[in-house]
Amino acid sequence: MQSWKLTSCVLVCCLVLIGSTLFAGCTQNSAEPGVVKIDSGSISGHEQNGLRVFLGIPFAAPPTGELRWRPPAPVQPWGGVKETKAFGANPPQQAPLNPAVVTSEDCLYLNVWTPAKSADEKLPVMVFFYGGGFNVVEGGGAVGNLNGSTLAQKGVVVVTTNYRIGALGFLAHPQLDNESPHNSSGNYGILDQQATLQWVQRNIGQFGGDPSRVTIFGQSAGADSVFIHLSSPQSKGLYQHAIIESGPFWENGPTIKHVRPKAEAEQFGQEFAANLGYTGPDAVRQMRKMSAAEVINATPWYPSDWLSNYGAHFSPTVDGWVLPDFTENTFTLHHQNPVPLMIGTNADDGYTLVEGANMTVPEYVTFVRNYFRQDADAVLLQYPANSTAEVQLRLGQIMTRYDFADAAKYAAGSMSDLNPDTYLYRYSYHIPDPNLPPLAFHGSETYLLFGHQVPSDPSVPDNVVDLWTRFAKTGNPNGGMNLTWPKYTREGSQYLDINTVPTVMSGY
Repeated sequence: MQSWKLTSCVLVCCLVLIGSTLFAGCTQNSAEPGVVKIDSGSISGHEQNGLRVFLGIPFAAPPTGELRWRPPAPVQPWGGVKETKAFGANPPQQAPLNPAVVTSEDCLYLNVWTPAKSADEKLPVMVFFYGGGFNVVEGGGAVGNLNGSTLAQKGVVVVTTNYRIGALGFLAHPQLDNESPHNSSGNYGILDQQATLQWVQRNIGQFGGDPSRVTIFGQSAGADSVFIHLSSPQSKGLYQHAIIESGPFWENGPTIKHVRPKAEAEQFGQEFAANLGYTGPDAVRQMRKMSAAEVINATPWYPSDWLSNYGAHFSPTVDGWVLPDFTENTFTLHHQNPVPLMIGTNADDGYTLVEGANMTVPEYVTFVRNYFRQDADAVLLQYPANSTAEVQLRLGQIMTRYDFADAAKYAAGSMSDLNPDTYLYRYSYHIPDPNLPPLAFHGSETYLLFGHQVPSDPSVPDNVVDLWTRFAKTGNPNGGMNLTWPKYTREGSQYLDINTVPTVMSGY
């Protein structure tokens, strides 16, 4: 049973990058076999199961020294051919999933898997943003846990990317505002993602991808990132479709708060600097002299009070530039980018994230009454708890419903008002692996999307990969199942339950 336990916001993907051999083919505009020319220079990759794979491509300058806490700067062009056959470093984090994984502040690298044999193929492109609460890396864009081969085998070009996290990615501070022509700070990780999408627009054609058919998708904090790109004027035009997997984006959820108002974010940043001993007019300049490890190790981690753990981290900021408003308000006002959207949650999202919540029954009752107020009696009647163990169960159910499911349904309703190509799902499949929880836990769908094999039941992984890639190709996931996944409407409220037998249901 111990192997089933997953800590909050940390899912350890057990995928292994398949061994590869040097690619011997050629692409259009290549100076020599196996070489692709991009705007910063020429790169060489390798072949993997009929795909061309390029790992560790720099898309921005190392965000170190004076470039720390600044928008990503252009890559310095290189001469000759850069070998891109190994993942770059993961961004620094306080609690790496695997101590053997190399981390470095020099982490702005992306990876490409392409089935195209030439630049003329114009295949759809899928760009993935990893989760981890914006403070750790789940899977990672720079390790083999996110292997794009499974998706690419279906005829799409797959891009995974790194972005800065924690204090290095999301520190807001008045002194950083003063450096910015937009009076903005705190969203460097999101700017890294936008730099990735800009790189895709400039270069993906060289890999046989179509820059006019880009789907952005992400899980957890990566899904929150997709919400931000749907809301950000700076991201408009950089993608054409969006997939959101378990993104608790809104302020109406009782436990997860992933976006801060500007004043709060800057106060948090100033307190962080003060804890490091820097309060004067040169506080940021002094902090830029610190090592990345010193900055990360000083970052507040999950406190003993479980209820405040999501408020104790660095996260995106409503800065008025990258993110003009809370995403919830953007969707309420119908100000989001109205692209085709596939959105959903996992049936047991909350259970994973409340692991270790040792809340007593009286504390639980107080929590429910403080949050739900006049509805508290109804909530306690539906989610009663008589022991600490039962409290954890009920917290998982409440988080699944109010942080995840309600957010997805609300966003689907808003988007369907603007674009009928909106599809809502619930993923309820339990992967038959004794090393994994017997649940549709938070992030479990990524195991199928990125190559976790389920030999005893291959139909479900095939269905999931087919749905995601068909949507990327056309903006409509239908065409490969024996049933039709209906477009979501507020009136019909139908969604697809993704399980061993996919089923259209209502009453999300």
